[in-house]
Amino acid sequence: MNTNKKKTFSYDKEADVLYISFSPGERAGTAVELNDNMLLRFNRDERRAIGLTLMDFSVLAQMTDLGPRNFPLTGLDELEPDWQETVVEIITRPPVSHILKVSLHTQSLSESVPIAYVKRQGAARLTGSLLLGSPGSADCLC
Repeated sequence: MNTNKKKTFSYDKEADVLYISFSPGERAGTAVELNDNMLLRFNRDERRAIGLTLMDFSVLAQMTDLGPRNFPLTGLDELEPDWQETVVEIITRPPVSHILKVSLHTQSLSESVPIAYVKRQGAARLTGSLLLGSPGSADCLC
């Protein structure tokens, strides 16, 4: 693993998809859908994020009058407990935690749902030039 590599961001404006690679050039052995719009790619043996894909990125990063829009991480429900533990560990520490803020929504005293939002100062600020740039795909070393 080359820890000197910088994150790369590629935004497809037409499809509204942001591709983030935490280890450019490295292939992920595993991928998990966190929900319908978030795909985490990682090295399970090393418990390390390789990449994150954010579909409908402009909606995910959108602010509301009450703050950032939160999304349930429904994909975690479909995982075995040991996989859930691995994925939660990966998404709650850097580099993923620089992009996503993960927390827990308590619907009742007996029911909680993990949720996340895209940090504007994370993905949106770092990719500002991509979002304001020309149509199509663009790459940025950040």
